[in-house]
Amino acid sequence: MPDSIKTTRISLIVAAGLEFATAALLLFIFFAGASLIGWGTERAGLLGSALLGAAGIVLAAGFAAFGVIDLIVVSGIAKGRPWARFAGIVLAVIYLAAVPIGTILGVIALMGLLGRDARDWFGPLRPVPRSTQIPPPTYP
Repeated sequence: MPDSIKTTRISLIVAAGLEFATAALLLFIFFAGASLIGWGTERAGLLGSALLGAAGIVLAAGFAAFGVIDLIVVSGIAKGRPWARFAGIVLAVIYLAAVPIGTILGVIALMGLLGRDARDWFGPLRPVPRSTQIPPPTYP
């Protein structure tokens, strides 16, 4: 495996780790807030606390899902799957918006996935050939 592909895999693994850590931190913050407000108190029934709790769980689930997607793409990159190259490029472009750490990880991933080593590792990007219909043989 070329070094640029290894570096790309490492950057996506680091991104996945950061996403899992962010999900855990969000769950901690929102559950700590819920426990400070109180589970069974009058304040717990307020609409704002219910929305914040739901938002925290949804955000944490979203970050965890991106982490799982990262790990699936990293596995595909290790095996040289062409779909993993495309998915890695999409993830890297998304990470460019996450300034500053995501931008650095996205640039590293793009450099690895768009370079010459990637073409050698994944093979050339070419359309899938269509199978031609062969007419059945005719017998006299």
